[in-house]
Amino acid sequence: MTFPFVEFGILLFVIVVFGSAAYASMKAAPWVPVHAKDISRILAHMELSKRELVYDLGSGDGRILIAVGQNSHCRAVGFEVSMIPYVVSRIRILLAGVRRRAEVLFSNFLTYPLRDADVVFCFLTPMAMKKLAVKFANELKPGTRVLSYAFSIPGWTPTLTDKPDQKSVPLFVYDVPLDAKKPA
Repeated sequence: MTFPFVEFGILLFVIVVFGSAAYASMKAAPWVPVHAKDISRILAHMELSKRELVYDLGSGDGRILIAVGQNSHCRAVGFEVSMIPYVVSRIRILLAGVRRRAEVLFSNFLTYPLRDADVVFCFLTPMAMKKLAVKFANELKPGTRVLSYAFSIPGWTPTLTDKPDQKSVPLFVYDVPLDAKKPA
């Protein structure tokens, strides 16, 4: 005979794990990893300088955070609201030995201030990108670089669109203008 609290604990665990995945899918995107072959292309377009702050919105398993931590002196912060990718990324960051330069927060980037970012990376749905267009315009400082994998930012004109071949996922690169006007 099992104790009722064991079943309750299992049920609670299932609800938290699957509930967070469903929440993440509805708010921004389901977890779909960036293609491993595209990581070096993404890093190259980040044009990282020493001591910059990189935000990865919907950081999934942490592969971009780890790549930034291993290939630069920058600090990378990821935001994830789905429990399984969050835990996986925490473990991967620890195992990669980049804990001092990379971290992931169990936090919704839509409610987190982005003003300190020097570089922002995102791989999200078109609906999430529409929400972020307004947030970026209101919060990002002039000179911030924004990289969007797969989907463009509605109403923004990319500085560069990188799609090396027909099968590649496009990478849209934006620079927040130095004379950026904040919406009223």
